[in-house]
Amino acid sequence: MVTNWTKAIRWRITLLAGFVLTRSSLPVSASEIVAVDFLDIFQGAVEFIEVATISDEQEVEIGKQTNQQVLSQYRLYNNPQIQEYVKNLGQELLANSDSRDIPFTFQVVDSNEVNAFATPGGFVYVTTGLLKTAENRAQLASVMAHEIAHINERHGIDSLKQAVAARGMATVAGVETSVLAQTAYQLAVDLPQSRSFEYEADSSGLKILQQSGYPSQAFADFLAKLEGGGGTPQFLRTHPSSENRIEAISQDNTDSAIDNNKGQDTTEYRNNVLSLLSSST
Repeated sequence: MVTNWTKAIRWRITLLAGFVLTRSSLPVSASEIVAVDFLDIFQGAVEFIEVATISDEQEVEIGKQTNQQVLSQYRLYNNPQIQEYVKNLGQELLANSDSRDIPFTFQVVDSNEVNAFATPGGFVYVTTGLLKTAENRAQLASVMAHEIAHINERHGIDSLKQAVAARGMATVAGVETSVLAQTAYQLAVDLPQSRSFEYEADSSGLKILQQSGYPSQAFADFLAKLEGGGGTPQFLRTHPSSENRIEAISQDNTDSAIDNNKGQDTTEYRNNVLSLLSSST
């Protein structure tokens, strides 16, 4: 007798392996054994994730695999002091925010692109091109707070779900982790975030910046600098028009101290970042 459980096993294998196992292809007892053995082996080799219910642990795993793809395309910048500076700034921002209970990883990648991006699972990337363009620690902090906000709001996961649904990849069995990681990479590096996600990250990032003691105006100033630098930098090509964002950020500025100068010392930034970038290139 073919039970409903056996039919479910056969149907799951059909979805995962891509071939049809008909009722008449094997005797019932043999097909049950093959089905169970095949399913155990298949699940041991490849992890599938049900996209509708991605847990924090699964998100971190997707992020780790996405990180491998990022670092196959971008080389980590070979200067421990620069890496430590960015890492410490990221941890400072996290400590002064209501960030999610997942590990965060901050990395500088060697690229002339003026860019910063985040991937699921707590991974934040800053290019050397963006470090060279920033004038002070506060401006760099404003961009990093924005990227942290994307992760806190699970924008990467929401975009991933939308992309999977649009491509018709979701099945009863879920989607392979490596496929999700590849899609997450494309979303982070090649495709723009939605306008609503960007405005939400601006607002949430601004709160992180303010709670860390940095002037929120630093973000508006940096966006204006990028906009007026001639040509559209990579950072703005993957975001909505900066003009309306600058206006929204300025209106959302609730700094209590008008003369807040934290992180705006250009000498500090030049000594700890810019001079090291120059000497190591």
